[in-house]
Amino acid sequence: MIQEFLKDKKKIGISVILIIVMIVLGITYLKSGFKELKKNDTENIFVDDAESINTSVKENNSRKESDNHTDKKAETVQPKDKRIVVEIKGEVKRPDVYMLDENSIIKDLIEAAGGLTENADLSNINRAKKLQDHDLIYIANKNEIVNGTQNVNQSSNNNENNSKKVNINNATLEELKTIKGVGDAKAKSIIEYREQNGGFKTIDDIKKVTGIGEKMFETIKEQIET
Repeated sequence: MIQEFLKDKKKIGISVILIIVMIVLGITYLKSGFKELKKNDTENIFVDDAESINTSVKENNSRKESDNHTDKKAETVQPKDKRIVVEIKGEVKRPDVYMLDENSIIKDLIEAAGGLTENADLSNINRAKKLQDHDLIYIANKNEIVNGTQNVNQSSNNNENNSKKVNINNATLEELKTIKGVGDAKAKSIIEYREQNGGFKTIDDIKKVTGIGEKMFETIKEQIET
């Protein structure tokens, strides 16, 4: 009887020990699993943050490169201001050849030449007119107009001016009108042509003026010179 009781007690003790060992092992396993899980979650968070930061940096760098490329392209496309070379003669303080912006007008050229003299005559000059490359602008003297008028009056009384040729590159409006067949309109056309084209190289060039053809040229060629 006593021996059976001891055997049962021994079995119970062994069972209790096994249960305790299993409980301890279970608790240990759960703790280690939780720590491993926590460690893995933390590592994943850091990895995700690092990837997000790298992506943001790459996007910012890409935007900067795109902006820089756009700025450089804009600088390349922007054209430089074009310049023209023009000459001014006559009644200005510093007659010479000048380099101006392509959108300059005659008024700008006069100012570049130091302005007009006291004897300058602007009756035939359009100061708002746009200049062209290689233009020649001539500012007449007031006395030239007076002399021209006097010459016209004298020619009506006699033929003193018949032998004198008119220089079509610097003649005033009144002087051009002394040419046979040249009235006010044609004289203005001659002045306009020489201002736009830098003057006449030969007397034949006058045929390029509106209203002056071959027939009229034959009539006036002995009266003009360059």
